[in-house]
Amino acid sequence: MKKILLLIATVILFNCTNDDSDSIDTNNSIEMVSEFNKWYHRGEYEYFNGATATIESTKIYLTYFFDGDTLINNVEYKKMYTNQLDSIFHLPSSSSAYQFISTSTSLNYRCAMRQDASMVYFVNKNQNNEELYADFNITLGDVLNYKWSSNNEVVTEIDSIPIGSSYLKKYKLSNDQYFYEAIGASYGLFKDWSIGFEGGHYLNCFRHSNDKISVDESLSPTNNYCPEY
Repeated sequence: MKKILLLIATVILFNCTNDDSDSIDTNNSIEMVSEFNKWYHRGEYEYFNGATATIESTKIYLTYFFDGDTLINNVEYKKMYTNQLDSIFHLPSSSSAYQFISTSTSLNYRCAMRQDASMVYFVNKNQNNEELYADFNITLGDVLNYKWSSNNEVVTEIDSIPIGSSYLKKYKLSNDQYFYEAIGASYGLFKDWSIGFEGGHYLNCFRHSNDKISVDESLSPTNNYCPEY
């Protein structure tokens, strides 16, 4: 009798274990249009201020994120904002070291975005027409379909990078730059791969929920630090 009860208990335990494993969500894919995502840019602009005869340097810390929904032409989008922190320095003619002037912070609406499978669409601020941001359904030899790609860059290599328990595809392009699934271009969300004469800001880090990843191809220093600017 004891053996029978033990056998029944074992079968019940085995079935319960199988039921639990079947209920585990193994879909760890990350979508670009999600309020769990943040993009961190940082960089610097330098220019000559003729009015004061000084060279001014502005260090930029910029965060992109989604917050809330909106309807445009009866289509639902996520609203994307930027939170920008500018720290301004100047170099007086009588000094060899930059002096700190001030810091300013601004929060701005950037665009509306939506995602349909691998396709991401956006509507720029002060506009109503939808444009294709990017098609992430690309494979080796394909031309990158990205709004700010003007030179018909071709995918030459495909790799993957870990972020938390998920993996994102990393596409190497014919211009020796990179494009990331759910992240975008290695230089930033709304940028091509050109370098500004006076400097600029570039993608440094991407965060999904509590997981983060460096973007090693950016021109800014690379590390796994995603500060809350």
